[in-house]
Parts: sequence; C-alpha cells; structure tokens
Amino acid sequence: MENKLEKSLDEVVILDFETTGLSAQYERVIEVGAALVKGNQVTETFSQLCYPGTSISPCITELTGITNSMLKGQPKPEIVMSKLHEFIDRRPILAHNASFDRQFLFAEMGRSKLEVPNSILCTLLLSRRIILDVTNHKLVTLKQYIKFNSKKTHQDHRALDDVKVTAALWVFLRKEIEKSIGSNNLDVDIFQNICKVPKSQVQTKLKNIAKKIKVSG
Repeated sequence: MENKLEKSLDEVVILDFETTGLSAQYERVIEVGAALVKGNQVTETFSQLCYPGTSISPCITELTGITNSMLKGQPKPEIVMSKLHEFIDRRPILAHNASFDRQFLFAEMGRSKLEVPNSILCTLLLSRRIILDVTNHKLVTLKQYIKFNSKKTHQDHRALDDVKVTAALWVFLRKEIEKSIGSNNLDVDIFQNICKVPKSQVQTKLKNIAKKIKVSG
C-alpha cells in the first residue's frame, strides 16, 4: 500500500475488541471485529473469535453473549493478530474509546512480535466535541442519535456489530466536520487536533482550520 494512505482518510479501518477484562497486561482478546471503510462505505469486514487460554467470567458472558463453549477450538489471539495486521495494513485506525482498544492492540500485536505504527483516531472523543445534545456518548446512545438501522441479529458488545455502528458514526462525524470546515480533503492530523481541543473551543478551532484551508487553497 502506498504511503499516502498513512495520513489520508480515503481508507480507514474501524476496530473493536471484546476481551476477558480491562487490563491489557493481564487480560486477553476474545473477539476481533474490523471493517475497511473506503470513502463512506464499508467495503470489507474481518471477524474472529479467539481462545484466550483460560475460561472467561460469567460477567463477560453476560455483557457480550460470548460463552466458553463458543471459544473452544478457536485460534489463539497471536494467530488472529497476524491476519488483523494484514487487514489493517498502513491505514488509519478508528475505534470508539480508542484508548481501550489501543492498549489491547499494542499488547496482542507485541505478543506476536508485530508493530502498529498507524495513526489512531477516537470516535468517542470526536463525538464529545461534535454531538452536544445527548446524555452520554456511549456507542449504544449514539447509535440511536444517528438513527443507525440495526438488523434483528445485531448484538451490542459483539465486536463486528459494534464496528458497524462505529463506522456509521464515523461517517456521520466526518460529514459534520467537513461541512463545518467547508472541505472534504481533511487528513488524520486535523481530526486528531480537533480531539485535543476543549469542547468550548471546538467551533473556534473549526473556523480557524477553514480559514487556513481557504488561504492555502
């Protein structure tokens, strides 16, 4: 893949993990979900259960619907990571609450002796700055806000289903930001900068970006 895709948002990978717990140092990934988004369309998906080497707790089963019997015979996370690494390639990665998925991505890839230098964007941080009239920014709440059309088989807290919602959220947020700035030629750095700005200063930041693009154009 050409280097231009490292910062370009023409192709991004939406990522989500289900895990045995919260600490990437001690816990393991039990399910991987990923989607390749080209422009505004999901063009390819990746989904795989993983056997973590130990039994999962009842609370994880209650949250995700994933049972120990479902994980028996599944490949170990190390095997799945090599396939995920190929799927991601050099594209930017997006996740909802990316700080969580990032730590597991780095930990599991590290166990597989793989590096992930890709840019990472967080749709949770973006949504907090763009969507202001919701009670919270959980994915299940934002799913309703953007009127995501869930299929009857949709399950919250299953990796690929959450990825599909995140992909729709990303398309929504990107359109809102592009509309505010007046340009659809924005790169990863601009979105990362927006994430770093306090909510009270976001509109000023967007206007300043629009001015710079207009001057440079």
